[in-house]
Amino acid sequence: MPVWQALGEFFLDNEPNLEYVARVCAESPYSLGELDQILFNEVWPALSPNLASMAGEWAGWDREWLTKRVLEKYKTGSSRVWWLNPAKLFFCSAWFSVRKEIEQRRTRENPAL
Repeated sequence: MPVWQALGEFFLDNEPNLEYVARVCAESPYSLGELDQILFNEVWPALSPNLASMAGEWAGWDREWLTKRVLEKYKTGSSRVWWLNPAKLFFCSAWFSVRKEIEQRRTRENPAL
């Protein structure tokens, strides 16, 4: 749930808080590949319609609503598929810098990795 909430930042009608997203994701037990899958196979199907809305959500996602929405819209699939979707790449381009920050945070916190 905290990861869904953090990744939901990419789908608000304002600039995502990338530091918050990186921190929450770095503290999660998920690998970078798993985080890719969570973002593009779970969160994207649930929240991407907000990107096309003229009066989309900008304040944040209610926890109960987000859980229900992600579970309703969840789509299984290969993580490779999202790399081929230009809309996903455009709207989530900041994800690439967040991924690097997650790696750096994890390395600083656990240098043995």
